Amino acid sequence: MYTLYSRKVRFILGFVLLSFATFAQPNLEQYDNRIVHFGFTLSTNVGRAYLDTKSDMLPSDTLMQLTTKSFPGIGLGVVTNLHLGDRLDLRLLAPVISFVQRNIQYDFPNSKKIVKVESAYCDASLLLKYKSARRKNTRLYVLGGGRLSYDFASTVTKNRGLEDPVVSLVPWTYGWEAGVGLDFYFEYFKFSPEIKACQTLGNALYKDGYIFTNYIDRIAPQMIQISFHFE
Repeated sequence: MYTLYSRKVRFILGFVLLSFATFAQPNLEQYDNRIVHFGFTLSTNVGRAYLDTKSDMLPSDTLMQLTTKSFPGIGLGVVTNLHLGDRLDLRLLAPVISFVQRNIQYDFPNSKKIVKVESAYCDASLLLKYKSARRKNTRLYVLGGGRLSYDFASTVTKNRGLEDPVVSLVPWTYGWEAGVGLDFYFEYFKFSPEIKACQTLGNALYKDGYIFTNYIDRIAPQMIQISFHFE
């Protein structure tokens, strides 16, 4: 047991020392002078459906409560970065495929219904990225801009009924996103962990005339996304 513990300690210390060695001297010193560079992004997300309900319908239809539940999702996409200046970049994330799930639960006096709202988005985001001064191999940055999304998993054409509840989102949506991240310059590539909030504008609800959508006035999908960019 002691030997195994010692190996773990040596491994951790070795990793820490290697990290310090990596950042001891500047890497990719001419990287930010390139006009355009490319990469890819891996992400995880938690999607949420913000609901505006029709409060005047709740008592008459015996619906006691309407709640949502979020689930983790994943994403993969392409990064294109245009260098505008020492502190400013124009960033295109497209295409990015993101899988998102939210559940809507309808609580009635003697029963409940759970409706899955799943999406497979193809996103295109155009963002301005403002960077701090580079400190050896690290930069802090903030970014913000707009996103256009198409949902390949939209259920607007799916059969539905009272016993087969479906809540659909329209295929095309748009919104804004903003976040913060860090650029780490390694010997052969740049690694950027990032967290951002994404908010859909307008009403994404597809109104089909069934009671499950009649309870809802508006749906605005929201998402917290953690991304790992490699460029």
